[in-house]
Amino acid sequence: MRVLGIDYGKRKIGLALGDTESRLASPWTIIQNTSHGEVVKQVKLICERESAERVVLGLPRPLRDAELENKQVQAVRLFADDLRSLGIPVDEWDERLTSAEAQHYVQRGQDDDAVAASIMLQSYLDRSEG
Repeated sequence: MRVLGIDYGKRKIGLALGDTESRLASPWTIIQNTSHGEVVKQVKLICERESAERVVLGLPRPLRDAELENKQVQAVRLFADDLRSLGIPVDEWDERLTSAEAQHYVQRGQDDDAVAASIMLQSYLDRSEG
């Protein structure tokens, strides 16, 4: 099954594609977060075009308190709910430290959002039952 990983940010959204059979995730692209409704539409179209049957959405939990529901976590949950309302299955996944890890894999000045999405998605695939 194809899976779309999403690293949701206020300005940019990193996307990665993966597969539950191969258990491999790869950075794919970045889309601009121009408006909530537009991003929801874009993700739906991407899922259709890329045959992604599930979305894995990174949940940006604070390091000090994994249960804290800050504004960014609330925004991601709203985004998840809107995708689900369109019939897209969504799994929320801990994305703490993925952006920091992604910076080790890209050269200075390059965008690391898609790499962060692939690190988060790879973690999901490594722990999933398939």
